[in-house]
Amino acid sequence: MNVKILGVIVSLGASTTGGLYLALKKNKSTTPITELFKKEKGWKLMDSNDEKWNEAWERYRNDHKNTGENSYRDTDKWGLSNWKDKRNESAAFEEFKRECEKRSKMKISNIEQQEYGDVKKYCSRPKKVLELLSEDTSKKLLDKNRDSEKWKEAWNKYRSYHIESTKDNTITYKNQDTWSMKNWSSKNSDANAAPDDYKNECEKRWNSYIDPMKLTEDETFQQVRDWCTK
Repeated sequence: MNVKILGVIVSLGASTTGGLYLALKKNKSTTPITELFKKEKGWKLMDSNDEKWNEAWERYRNDHKNTGENSYRDTDKWGLSNWKDKRNESAAFEEFKRECEKRSKMKISNIEQQEYGDVKKYCSRPKKVLELLSEDTSKKLLDKNRDSEKWKEAWNKYRSYHIESTKDNTITYKNQDTWSMKNWSSKNSDANAAPDDYKNECEKRWNSYIDPMKLTEDETFQQVRDWCTK
């Protein structure tokens, strides 16, 4: 074969190989876990002041128990420097929180990686009702200090839901309401304004946590959406 032709073939081969390498490298792009986590519908990464840290820490500790014993291994998967000192304590400590923050910033190629699963298990918690509801632009939580007319409408929906019978223009309400409100029996006939007890029940429930497996089918979520929004 002509030497010049051979040189061209070798050159083209090298060029093709280099292009293929760059293409493969480009396809192996990575993304911070924090960004990937935004697609989680039922879970939210915790900040340093979250009230669910102790539960997350308990999950981490339980995954490091010696088989069949109520004791913990001498080493942990994240290599926490204070692990031996803290492993028997129930309160999440700062190093554990910082490790979560650090790991949540790791760049990975997909959510199937172990790093993502660990962050989800140990560094996140279920969304609150209000957090999931905020993603629905058609609904907005009522303001406890405003929205008096909208509160009235919501309250009357709640009352209507608990009607037991209507006879001769007389409405009879169920003895027990869904939320076990204080003074339900004395308040259920008042259609003019939502009582403070009702507003407080709404607030308590929109600050509660959903079942991440049910999402918008979560019972409390549906109640808040139907009875506490405008």
